[in-house]
Amino acid sequence: MSLNLSGQVLMLEDPADDLDLDSAKVALADGRFQPVTEDHLQLGYSNSTYWFHFQIRNGLLEHTANNEEDRFYLTVNYPLLDNVEFFHIRDGETQTMVTGDIYLFSQRYFSLNTYVFPLALQPGETGDIYIRIFSTSSLLIPIKLQTEQAFIDERFALDTLDGIYIGITIGLGIYNLFLWLGVRSRVYGLYVLMVFSIMSFNTSITGFTFRFWPESLFFQQITVYFFSFTSGIVVILFGMEYLKTRESLPTFHRLFQFLIAICVVFLVLLFFMPITLSAKLTAGITVVSAIMLIVAAVIRLMHGYRPAIYYSLGQGAVIVSVLFTALTSQKVIPLYHIAPEVMKWCSAFELILFSIGLADLVNNERRLREQAQLESADAQSALLETQIKLNQDLDVLVTQRTQELEQANHLLREINTHDELTGLRNRRYLNEALTNEYRRAFRDKTPILVLMIDIDYFKQLNDTYGHQFGDHCLVEAGHLLTGCIRRPPDIAVRYGGEEFVIVLPNTDVTGAIVVAEKIRHAFEQANIQYGEQSTALTISVGVAGEVPSARDEHESLLRMADDFLYQAKSKGRNRVEAGGHETGSSLKVF
Repeated sequence: MSLNLSGQVLMLEDPADDLDLDSAKVALADGRFQPVTEDHLQLGYSNSTYWFHFQIRNGLLEHTANNEEDRFYLTVNYPLLDNVEFFHIRDGETQTMVTGDIYLFSQRYFSLNTYVFPLALQPGETGDIYIRIFSTSSLLIPIKLQTEQAFIDERFALDTLDGIYIGITIGLGIYNLFLWLGVRSRVYGLYVLMVFSIMSFNTSITGFTFRFWPESLFFQQITVYFFSFTSGIVVILFGMEYLKTRESLPTFHRLFQFLIAICVVFLVLLFFMPITLSAKLTAGITVVSAIMLIVAAVIRLMHGYRPAIYYSLGQGAVIVSVLFTALTSQKVIPLYHIAPEVMKWCSAFELILFSIGLADLVNNERRLREQAQLESADAQSALLETQIKLNQDLDVLVTQRTQELEQANHLLREINTHDELTGLRNRRYLNEALTNEYRRAFRDKTPILVLMIDIDYFKQLNDTYGHQFGDHCLVEAGHLLTGCIRRPPDIAVRYGGEEFVIVLPNTDVTGAIVVAEKIRHAFEQANIQYGEQSTALTISVGVAGEVPSARDEHESLLRMADDFLYQAKSKGRNRVEAGGHETGSSLKVF
């Protein structure tokens, strides 16, 4: 059984606070107590003391106790009341219990958030009850009578809901704490502070936090307002960071900074000013801050900032709860008794939406970053093409951190290591590739061959046909060389002018000579035409190879190949001359 007694009691206002129990009995006899018509009694802020009287008759059909008496529990379910005195007049004796948030938490009959008074009645017995209440906070007086089983069931349900709420907030806080530790983003740190500040505020309203400082009566009095101001500061800071007001809404950013300063000042003054004034200041600052934040969020949403939609919805829920609490606490609208629950679950809804919004914020920043990277990559590609056409220096160091620009850097490197005229690799590439292949041959104890090639009588060809024809011959030479090497590790390089180099890793002597003769024959058979002009080309080839006995002697291999090229030219050109160093391997001198 559970009965709401708020609308079934008699009430007497004591403005002078000079009535005791005997005086209240006299006032009842004189008819000065007035019936209460509200189901949920709300008196707003008042300096008066209030007396309540009602009688309870034990008319249970089934008795809940094994002894002669049934146990009942009388609950005044508003934890912020300063003083609640309970008087049970029975058989000429008065049972008295006193509690409230001006008393130590350990002095309560039950270690619960609300004020609970047990009473026992025999079957058919009528109990005469007086309750005396005063408080500096808004006076909400929900009085409920329950049997023992109904009391236990309701406590279980309420504790379960409180556990769900605290579990949601702590879970969100810990999850985003780990995110903050991982990414070190300021918005995650502010979100974590906001989660625990809002949780502290809501659990203070329901009286849950009083047990954490049971010996501090003063702080117990100001806890709700303290966490209200701290929550306000952190919520504004989070909103500024989430909505990026510094860059996008500088006017709002300055207003938010002003509100934070006001909250800090009020937080300090909270230890010195009356509770009634603190409550009104808290309500005013909260309403103003919530409205400004949602206006800023809507403006950002109109500017195309998609994460603001989650912030708008979450902050909208908070505005509803704040306005509801502020208006009900001032008795503008009824239902103040559900205001703490409205604020608690609206804040949980807000925190969940903000957490989702943080994920969308990260995705949005990633999309913007990728878009900027793509645009930068396109601009870089266009710049590279312009540089190629204008024969400008292509040795540009790109040091961007993103994958797109790294790909652009790779493309730039490919361009810088190719000869623009012939399409072959250039000398810069040879310096790196020959070094690596030579070291690999040294490590694996395998032979490496180098072909040094020179077009015969190229200067006379330029003088006879002109440089444009000479350039065309170099282009065709590049095609011929490319067509004569097939293996992936083989490298064809324009070494300079009319000179070319071919590197043949892991190739024996016979294979190198075959490749050299194949190239020489291809040039000999080719007929180069350009416009109305045509000519035949021949080449001289120097072939040098070895199994490296030292790690970094590739330059000596190039010089050896150049010496054999000189021999080929000296012996009449259009021929191949080969030779090499003898080592401990099976490579022969040829």
